[in-house]
Amino acid sequence: MKKIWEGRFEKGLDETADKFNASSSFDKILLKYDLLAGMAHTKALAKAKVITPNEEGKITAALKKLLKNEKAIDFTKYEDVHSAVEGELVKLIGETGKKIHTGRSRNDLVVTDTRMYLKDEIAEMKKIMKALLATLTNLAEKNTDKYMPGYTHLQHAQIISRGHWFMAYFQMFRRDLELLSFVGERANVMPLGSGALAGANYAIDRHLVAKELQFAEPSQNSLDAVADRDFVIDFLYFAAITATHVSRLSEEIIIFNSSEYSFIEIDDAFSTGSSIMPQKKNPDIAELARGKTGEFYGALMAGLTMLKGLPLAYNKDLQEDKVILFEAVKKIKEIITVFEKFMRHIKFRQEKINESLADDFMYAVDVADYLSKKGMPFRESHKLTGQIVLYCLQNREGMSKLPIEKYKQFSEIFEKDIYNIFKPEKSAHAKCTFGSASPESVKGQIKTARAFLKK
Repeated sequence: MKKIWEGRFEKGLDETADKFNASSSFDKILLKYDLLAGMAHTKALAKAKVITPNEEGKITAALKKLLKNEKAIDFTKYEDVHSAVEGELVKLIGETGKKIHTGRSRNDLVVTDTRMYLKDEIAEMKKIMKALLATLTNLAEKNTDKYMPGYTHLQHAQIISRGHWFMAYFQMFRRDLELLSFVGERANVMPLGSGALAGANYAIDRHLVAKELQFAEPSQNSLDAVADRDFVIDFLYFAAITATHVSRLSEEIIIFNSSEYSFIEIDDAFSTGSSIMPQKKNPDIAELARGKTGEFYGALMAGLTMLKGLPLAYNKDLQEDKVILFEAVKKIKEIITVFEKFMRHIKFRQEKINESLADDFMYAVDVADYLSKKGMPFRESHKLTGQIVLYCLQNREGMSKLPIEKYKQFSEIFEKDIYNIFKPEKSAHAKCTFGSASPESVKGQIKTARAFLKK
């Protein structure tokens, strides 16, 4: 197949170099957007009187026909999606088809196509993210008045509402969704009309083209427009941080599902077994999600490295942005989709959680606060409670089982009402600050979450 740029060359491209140079195997995903961009550009060419109304009609009709029959195009014959469109257009309408490239370059066209593609993918990704957020909210609501240990350093710390645990991850993914919206705003700038780097020698109405293609505005600087891939990096960062949050949740699911904890049971539909150990039920979905996170870090680093030290304006290095972007889009959608279903089907083993809730030392802060509320400075109450914990450890006693006489040996402040605090619901309900782990706070978080999801 002849190249659209072959005029100044004495001989054809080496076959190996041709395969290495071509991008049609992956950028064909942009066909729809290349055709739509072509229609908008054709309209602008007609307005600028570069082509006649009749030519505009022929080109637009042919582009629409290609849009309906895109599966019939043999991309192996073409260098890239742009040459495929132009080649197929010429097949349909002859020499008139060659006029479509007037006043534009593959440099401004490819980045326009990529931005259009990413805008559509972001719109789809938002729906998937909202589904996960809705599932977490529903799970939080079902578990508002149920309790679990909260951890620091993976050690028992304080008792929390189980709904609070779900809402912690809601907040992570909410930030990811807000970041995704920001990425969409940054991608919503149209480069078409910037030419190879310096603009076009025709009075092409770029604001008209931007409106036709549903961009917020045309780019301000042609040199920057064709070289800018910040919006790609933005998405790769979104994918990396979202994968990080999935990985953190996966890690806790894996831990809580282990025999040592047994807090959570994973549904059979999202588990696999061992080829040799009949008893095994493995948390493979969570482990895979955790393992795939590194791929997103690699994609982000690849994107940043691609841009590092790259001179203005367009360089062939930028062809590689699509390889990493398309894969990142596909994989982050897959992970969030399967993880939403995965989370929807997990179950809690309350009896095992209750065993952990029997750890009296999780009430240590409540004991210290009990003393402080009766007038003892917190630093002193903290020290005294630590001494009580040490005594219990040395004597294998539980704080809730210590006789009142023993408590009074530590401080006369203690009364029999100290025993009222040794209940999971008492400890959780005692938290009264905004955003805390109490059921009342969790209900407020859920209300705010549902309002956010309705936007």
